[in-house]
Amino acid sequence: MNFEDTYDDDLLDGDMPQMRIEDYEVDEDDVDQSRYVASAQSIPEVVKQFVTYLNRYIKEKNVYEIFSMYENNFNKIAERFYKNSPWPSAEMIGPIVNQDPAFILLYKELYYRHIYTRLQPTLEQRLESWKNYSDIFHWLQKSGSDLAIDLPSQWLWDMIDEFIFQFQSFCQFRSKLRSKNADEINTLKNNPQAWNIVSVLGYLQSLVKRAHTLKYLENPQNLKQEDLAVASHPMFKKLGYFCMVGLVRVHCLIGDYRTALKTIAPYETSSHKSEFPQVIACHVTLNYYLAFVYMMLRRYTDAIRTLTAVLLYISRTKQYTSKSQQSEQIGKKTEQMYALLSICLVLCPQRVDENIHSTLKEKNGDKTIKMQRGDETTFEELFSFACPKFITPAALELGSENPTDALKNQIRLFMMEIKEQDLVPTIRSYLKLYTSIPSAKLSNFLNLDPSAFNSQLMCFKHKTLELGYMGGDLVDGEWIKAGDVDFKLENDMVTVVDTRVPRRYSDFFIRHIQKFNELSGQLDGSHA
Repeated sequence: MNFEDTYDDDLLDGDMPQMRIEDYEVDEDDVDQSRYVASAQSIPEVVKQFVTYLNRYIKEKNVYEIFSMYENNFNKIAERFYKNSPWPSAEMIGPIVNQDPAFILLYKELYYRHIYTRLQPTLEQRLESWKNYSDIFHWLQKSGSDLAIDLPSQWLWDMIDEFIFQFQSFCQFRSKLRSKNADEINTLKNNPQAWNIVSVLGYLQSLVKRAHTLKYLENPQNLKQEDLAVASHPMFKKLGYFCMVGLVRVHCLIGDYRTALKTIAPYETSSHKSEFPQVIACHVTLNYYLAFVYMMLRRYTDAIRTLTAVLLYISRTKQYTSKSQQSEQIGKKTEQMYALLSICLVLCPQRVDENIHSTLKEKNGDKTIKMQRGDETTFEELFSFACPKFITPAALELGSENPTDALKNQIRLFMMEIKEQDLVPTIRSYLKLYTSIPSAKLSNFLNLDPSAFNSQLMCFKHKTLELGYMGGDLVDGEWIKAGDVDFKLENDMVTVVDTRVPRRYSDFFIRHIQKFNELSGQLDGSHA
């Protein structure tokens, strides 16, 4: 028997009872059972049944039923009863689950996530959520292969994703002091460890270490038997990988791109990566941040390869995500990645998949033309849309940072690179017209004196030479020639070397044959 078979759908048609939602902190010595029972009586019956069955399935490690309740029932109940209010506090839920400490920690994670999603969290709620996450991480760090629960991959990924989102939100909240009163400012000053960047990174790194994820990726056979038991535990195997992705995101948010690449390198180059769970939202997030890191490190070929692969992956899995809770988030990330791909293809022109190219032309065709003409405003506009919400993790003095400072700094760095490449597209366009051309003639086209012209040619050479991953070291890479055109300069004569990859006409015909077959099937069906 499951939750769907027992709860009454008619309960969802009634009015939501009036209830008192209070802040909660578990302290068994101060438990007032009569007050708990009175509060629990004000909870709708369907919510009591939901909590009871969820607790039961977690104890039974029934991952299938847990996922169903987490992905479907929780959101349905929230939409009906708690659309504009919090769920019942953990204090009210406690008696229903016999004060189960593990379940209360997990319930509070859902409780605060609901507040962040549908309401506006107060400072106290932000701090309480931080304390609850700290308790969850400490509990997991002390656990081993005997951990008695297993949660769905989607829930665990959402937990790590929400943890970083709340950290990001707190950094932005902390920097806006004008709207805060004296009590809130004092509370912030008295809680310097709350959502501290060192603590956030520490928790994520400690779980990666506890799960022995790096050693497992290198070679599971090198692990001791007891360590292998922990690394193979479903919870730790999922959490170790998800925390690695979380670390990439945090390092990217603070602009530490090389460290972000170092963090994920063991996973990207491992032959055991396929053994880790693939949550669609996690896969999209990882590749979005990895592509952005590549772009900011001027590794455009790697960025284009990553973006093309993940966009094709999204198109193939659209049928599985269209009805999920992550569809909106994945849709936004998709738009951002198309914007990043437009920027990278302007800076490093090359052929991409025909489907991706046609979609890109529909979405950003006009903006691509503007960028090719050197329109810096369009570059900045697309970058601002496609980039993550950067943060300033720590300030010398509370409130001394501006919420937009981090973004402005990254825009400034990116635009410096664009300005350095100001004449690169123009030189490329002229080189495509010739197989050879006197350097004096080309300098006249560009209205440059010989000295400035030679500098621009060297700039072109420099900007079309970049690091790329060729199967060796992911972080250091190998120097490769990027772009679709190259040249040699000998005796004041510029000789053009065409590096374009020949078009694969087979893809064109295969795609149109598939479309023809689909149309034929539709026509046959309409005549039947």
